Amino acid sequence: MPTILEPATIGDLQLRNRIVMGPMTRARARDTGEITPLAAEYYAQRATAGLIISEGIYPTPEGKGYFATPGLVNDAHIAAWRGVTSKVHEQGGKIFAQIMHCGRVGHHLNNPGYALVSASAVQANAAILTREQGMTQMSPPRALETSAVEALLDGFEQSAHNAKAAGFDGVELHAASGYLPHQFLGSGTNLREDRFGGTPEKRCRFVLDVIDRFIKVHGASRVGIKVAPKITYNDMQDSETDVTFDILVRELDRLGLAYLSFQTTLSYDTLASANMHIGGRGKLNFADVFPYAFMRERFHGPLMAAGDLTFDIANQALEEGRADLFVFGRAYVSNPDLVARFAAKAELAEPSMMTLYGGGAEGYTDYPAMG
Repeated sequence: MPTILEPATIGDLQLRNRIVMGPMTRARARDTGEITPLAAEYYAQRATAGLIISEGIYPTPEGKGYFATPGLVNDAHIAAWRGVTSKVHEQGGKIFAQIMHCGRVGHHLNNPGYALVSASAVQANAAILTREQGMTQMSPPRALETSAVEALLDGFEQSAHNAKAAGFDGVELHAASGYLPHQFLGSGTNLREDRFGGTPEKRCRFVLDVIDRFIKVHGASRVGIKVAPKITYNDMQDSETDVTFDILVRELDRLGLAYLSFQTTLSYDTLASANMHIGGRGKLNFADVFPYAFMRERFHGPLMAAGDLTFDIANQALEEGRADLFVFGRAYVSNPDLVARFAAKAELAEPSMMTLYGGGAEGYTDYPAMG
């Protein structure tokens, strides 16, 4: 029987297992966007994953939505990330940069001097954490003019160049969770009538153009994308999800990408109700959490499943051919040696939610390895 502990191939990269360390915002970057040296230790501790996907990195200054998140905009950002990638590579690991432009998801207090932008001027009916006011209603965005969208595409392309200069093995576009690429895809957030909106085909244009820019820099075999159809996080509203993602996934399929990552509907609450610990073992059926046949029928490259999976659910999905790579997020927060623990069928440590965001080494690099 196949197992997620076995090697895998994505594009031209050989991975030592099918376990992916998922992108987890930890809010420990400097306010100027540099990742700290402590992050190098954090990622290196977890480099036995087949692939690490970095926390979300903003590609342009206005793309920052949360406080203390890192960027890939300037030379200082590149140098700071090079310290991370070199440590991961020293441990034999591989790491992609997740490029995440938040769009309308944010607050002006989190990014002073920059206004929120989106496909259209539709404010998110959601709150975001700020240092000054705690949880606060997200600020209203302004709609990007067509010329501004073209300039933004240049910014995404430059961020791909910066990722290469920083030593990343590839890049992933975060087109899920209600962030800017997702905002262009959604009928409730994209009210445009230019080449980037008005029909499902045109709403896919921005995402496909960004992917084309990434391929231009890294080659298709070093580019991935994360999508989340039917996920309403950050007030995403879409009345044409099925037709839009049918078009998008078919277009992505012909590009020969490293992988397509998709968010499941499996939530932490679902795990709790099923009496399963994070990353652990349980009886919830993989097919219950997302209609995976939709993706497998349309995308013929490696599929990556994300969303609070368990070891057993991931192995079941692999055996049934539903997905090829499996993302673990919270489990990696508190288990730097997650691969070894899975192999030994050892108990997993639970993460401390109190130290998840912000701070220093506590709850970040001080979780012990097994034994």
